[in-house]
Formats: sequence, C-alpha cells, structure tokens
Amino acid sequence: MVLAGLAASAAIAGVGAAAAVVTAATADPPPCEACRGFDTGQVLRDPPVMASQAGLLDVVMTPRTRTVDIGGRDVSSQTYASTFAAPTWVVDPGDDLNVLLRNRLPAGYLPETQDLNNFVQPKGAITNLHVHGLHVSPDSPQDNVFLTIRPGQNYQYRYQLPDDHPSGVFWYHPHHHRYVDMQTFAGQAGTIIVRGGLDDLPGVGDLRDRVMVFQNTEVRGSSTAASQARPPKDRLILINGQLQPRIDIRPGESQRWRLVNASTERFLKFLPVGGEYYLLARDGVTLRTPQRLSTIFLAPGQRFEVLVRAGTRRGDFKLVQQYFQQRPTPFGIQPEVQVATVRVGGDAQPRRPVPAVLGPVDDLRGNAVPIAARRRVVFTQNPAKAEFFVNGKRFAHTPGGKPQPMFRPRLNSVEEWLLVNDSPEWHNFHIHIDPYQVVARNGKPVRGQPEWADSLAMPPGSRITIRQRFSDFTGRFVFHCHVLVHEDKGMMAEVEVIP
Repeated sequence: MVLAGLAASAAIAGVGAAAAVVTAATADPPPCEACRGFDTGQVLRDPPVMASQAGLLDVVMTPRTRTVDIGGRDVSSQTYASTFAAPTWVVDPGDDLNVLLRNRLPAGYLPETQDLNNFVQPKGAITNLHVHGLHVSPDSPQDNVFLTIRPGQNYQYRYQLPDDHPSGVFWYHPHHHRYVDMQTFAGQAGTIIVRGGLDDLPGVGDLRDRVMVFQNTEVRGSSTAASQARPPKDRLILINGQLQPRIDIRPGESQRWRLVNASTERFLKFLPVGGEYYLLARDGVTLRTPQRLSTIFLAPGQRFEVLVRAGTRRGDFKLVQQYFQQRPTPFGIQPEVQVATVRVGGDAQPRRPVPAVLGPVDDLRGNAVPIAARRRVVFTQNPAKAEFFVNGKRFAHTPGGKPQPMFRPRLNSVEEWLLVNDSPEWHNFHIHIDPYQVVARNGKPVRGQPEWADSLAMPPGSRITIRQRFSDFTGRFVFHCHVLVHEDKGMMAEVEVIP
C-alpha cells in the first residue's frame, strides 16, 4: 500500500513561511452571466452524511429524474439524491460497503454497438458505479466498470476495503462508457471518506472538517442540460450544489477543507484568500509534510485536503476561478468567475500551529526499485471529428465482448510509464484501483517529498513519468482522460493485472 501509516508528529507555527500568502480580496472578477436569476451567497451547507457502524455501511442509491434546488430554483436533473451533491459516505479500513444501485433513469438511447462515428448523445439509460480512488477489487461485485445496469434493473455492489486501506478523500460517480460525461454533468457524484490517518493527528483531526464538492452543470429553463453544448461561460460552478456560497471562518481559526473536483471537465485554479493554505493530502495519499500553497490547482477527478488558517483581517474575500484555456478555441476558454466568498469574521481564535510532520509515504524513486516493465501512453486526438485516442486506438467496449487489454502488468510488480500529451489541449490521466507516483516531468526528476496522485493534469506537449505498484488485486480495469467527454469519445484503454 502507498500510505504506510502515520507517526507521532511535532508541530511548529512557521511551516513554509517564505511562501507568498494572499490575504486581501482579489480584484472583482467579471459578473457571472450564467448566475443571473439564481440566489447566491448562502451559507455553505455540508452534503448529507452516511457513516458505517460496526464495520458495515449499507446504501441504497436510485439515479432518476428529480427536482433539486440549485441557487434557489427548482431544477429538474438526473441525480442520485434529493440534493445535487450526493451524500458523503464515511467508512473505515476493513469495512464492508454495500451499495444497492437501482437504475430508474429514463430508457432514452440504448447503444448496442460502439459506432462512435455515428455517436448520439444518450439521455439517461445505462449506468453503473465507480468508486474513484478506492483500493478494492476490479471484479464484480466490486469496482467492475464494464458492468451494464439497464433502466429498471437493480445491482448489489459489495465492496470490501482492505484492513490497510489508506485514509483520505475519494468519490463515486457513474462509469458506463459513453454515459459518464452526461450523467456526471447531471449531478451524479458524491464523496467517500475513509477514516483514520490525519483524523488522529492533533492540529488536523480536531479541526472543523468541511467537504466541498465542486461540480459544473448548465441550467436551461427548468432543467439541467443533457450535455455540454455551450461554452464554459454558460455553465455554473457549484459547491455542494450551491452557487457562490459563503464559507465562514473566524480570525485566526484553522479549518480542514476536503476539496473534490467532481466536475466533468473543468480544471480548477484558485488563489488562496483570507489566510494561509497548506496541502495535507492529494488523491487519498497523505504528504510527509505540509506544503504551503500559493495556488490551488485541481484537475478533474482530483482531491485535495487543505488546512486553511485564517488571517486576522476581517472581511469578505472572493474565491475566484482563474482564467484557464483548456484548448486553443473559444469553446476551450474557462473565464474568470467567482465561485465562493470566504468570510473572515466573528470572535478571534488563537492561531494554532501547523503540524510539521504528517506521516511516512512510500517512495518508488531510485535504482533500488526493480522496474518490471516500461511502457508509453500517448494521448492524441482528431479535433475536426472530436475523436480521442490512446496509443492511436479509440476505446470501444461492447457489453459481453472479448476483453482487449492494452497492457498486462503482473501482480505486485512496479512499472514505469511515460505519459505523453501529443495534442493541442490539456488532458488528465486517471487510472483505477491504485495511485501512482510522479517521478519526472519533461525529463526532469521530481525532487523533494514523493508526489502521489490518481488524477493528474497533462498540459499540451507534456511528458510525465510515473511509477506504479499493482497491489493486491488481479483483474481488468481502465485508465483514461478524466475530461469525461474525452473518455466517452475514446480516450480510454483497458489494463489486466495478471498473477
């Protein structure tokens, strides 16, 4: 396993003191045109919580068309629950997580072939479930993303978390090929928290703990759109289903923020406001030491745990999504827009020290680690036809069809992969079951503490070298771009771990 556990740690007040801190409000961003007609500025609410007891969590989920509140408006969408952000599941290592998925989505379009040249955007219909980042078996009844659950059908998932499963933040969403983008865009996403680790660390585990699920969607009239047919400026960025909510923190107070980028394609980029921000964990892997942040950058699917220590200056500070151009077209421009207000107010609190040490983490760098295989993964595309490729191939999975793995690593081996983005736009590399360690970028070794992830931004022209240990489980799963429309249109490949 990647996370070896947590050691007792000392705490100091001045970690990362040389880094820049933004404590004043940024300049006002342009008005959010898509936000007109919606309520903004509500106090941030936590998503509903479902927690395991005595080693067991039983969940029933029914994706269907519902009316949910988005910014004070009743909006029809295809969600898991009565809230746009689905409930947070809280479990412990070694727990059993049973999820009864009841597909009550409309029949819509049922693709029986993978004729992507005649692609039709589906409207609900087929689904399944992926527990993003959890280290569980890829075989049924666990994280089998090749499973097909048709409208009106039920399926009983039974996940068994290993006793040494890392603690941290994970999430869940649909994963049936060609439906992932549309269903996630409609709000089918929620957080998973595995307890332990940082929860037991003084200076982190005793802080106010806040889950923030970032989602993007588009509302037309009284319903969410079935697909991303308009440019990013016409879409809403929601946090826990709320539009530009207010995040309250007292002067000097420290809080623990669990940030989940559950958006379908948006790369989130923020400047910290209202105080100091420290990265504690990335994609369910705790860092060795806190990392002071001058920018928060979350690729789609990525999760950060951040310790936020408010400054002494009271006031409202705008948390702003920075301008970002994902691809060289007007449709690829994600404009600057406010996503929340951080309000520093109330009674001042004593400033608490930031823990100096978080815990030991595995490190696969160095010649002492035997490399079983070296592979190359190249992302390319045909912009004229919106076609996306991995090593020149477009993913095509027919239910019940013959498996066609691109790679067959051996169980418990370590492999080194070179990830190449030979396309004009940003992509994002995600692989199921196990996280990976970044060891080099564009030929330059990564120095300092180990950098682990399971969802990683890939700028145009980038070359990123990763190492990964395929631990505990044999079976078939996938890796893909987590810009979900790219995945649905072919930028995905199959892996089969063999004994």
